[in-house]
Amino acid sequence: MDSLFDPVAEPERTAFLRRLRALVAPVAGDAGAVVNDPALLDVAQAVYAAFGEAGASGGLTKTQIAAACPGVRDKPGFDTRLDLFVRLGMLQPHFDKTSQQRLVFNPTSAAGLLVFERLGERGGVDELMSLLDRTRADVRSGAATREQVAASLRSARHLLSVFADHLLRLVSSAPLSELIAERRHHAHADLVDEVRALTGLVSDAFPDLDPQAYRVVVQAQRYVGARESFVTRLLDEGAASRDFSLLDPEDYLTAARTGTQADLAQVFARAVFDPPSPWADPTTVAEAVTEVRPRPQVRERPPRPSDETPVGDPLEAVLERAEKARRKRARRVDILLGSDSEAELVAAMRKAGWPGAASLLVEALGAAADTSLPVSVSMTDELLVEPDGPVTYLTPVVLRRAAAPVHLPAAAEVDEDVDEEREAVSG
Repeated sequence: MDSLFDPVAEPERTAFLRRLRALVAPVAGDAGAVVNDPALLDVAQAVYAAFGEAGASGGLTKTQIAAACPGVRDKPGFDTRLDLFVRLGMLQPHFDKTSQQRLVFNPTSAAGLLVFERLGERGGVDELMSLLDRTRADVRSGAATREQVAASLRSARHLLSVFADHLLRLVSSAPLSELIAERRHHAHADLVDEVRALTGLVSDAFPDLDPQAYRVVVQAQRYVGARESFVTRLLDEGAASRDFSLLDPEDYLTAARTGTQADLAQVFARAVFDPPSPWADPTTVAEAVTEVRPRPQVRERPPRPSDETPVGDPLEAVLERAEKARRKRARRVDILLGSDSEAELVAAMRKAGWPGAASLLVEALGAAADTSLPVSVSMTDELLVEPDGPVTYLTPVVLRRAAAPVHLPAAAEVDEDVDEEREAVSG
């Protein structure tokens, strides 16, 4: 909740029904003119929403209306409510015939639903603010006559007087629940500024209306005084009942910054606390220490070196393996290039499939990085995509001979897997 006048968590349906009856009282024929259950307004809202859709052009039948109101059509009395809407003129025949089955929504009833919604959210003070805004705009534009301005001032004075008397009655006799339900309907803190802005314009445009403008200001100040009394009782009642939802968050912050320790302790002066007790006994603590204690690690003795004398030089074996790998790359380059000075590897990689294409590319790049092999590799930014091919993504790769052709080693140096490598490259 940001302020004292924010809506409560659960709407006060009883308070809304009371305001609804007061709104309809000037035109009611009897005390039963208003529904006893404000939830029945949901039926009217659902019917209104059904006619607001694009598919309602040309009117709707009662069956179509029911189909467009899935949330309320199963409620008891739905069909009776539709018949009542037709009798009162909220739903009107598309053509003025008794046999006409298609109905349209009366815009006057739509405006009434908006009034009810605004009444439930903000109350009558919003109507006063609208009156002040309209009158101020008309005076500034020069469209308002003296009689119209005088009528607006008189209406504003009457509204302010009624609002002030209403708040004072609540302060003197209403229970706390009714005060809480009413609080959000008087949240216009800038009402006096709005009244003074209007009366200043009226005094300049119509000096003879200055006494009436002054009487409006007096009633506005009286309303503000009643509003302060209303808020004071709300806070006092909330403090007595320990309803902290009535306090503004800024009040908590101010108390925390400026209140003494004794004042802050009074909040829990009557609160009952259980005596403190340890959450674990010594046995539980000992078991926990045993479980989390790291286990000692036993170092194992390294294996004893072999007594056998190693055969050959290990470094020579490494060099021999490196030379064998170089000869293997040279043979692959010779197979790929043949007698040409350059070769496209896309077809070979596509034929090798995956992961053979990756191995072929790595071999080509390794040969280009080998300074003893006079070859180079070039790649472009082009991307070849074949979703159903053996390799989904390929980049064109060109292998070039930089100098003299690469020859295979002597027959005595050729390994036994030459035929296997040639078959791997050719696919």
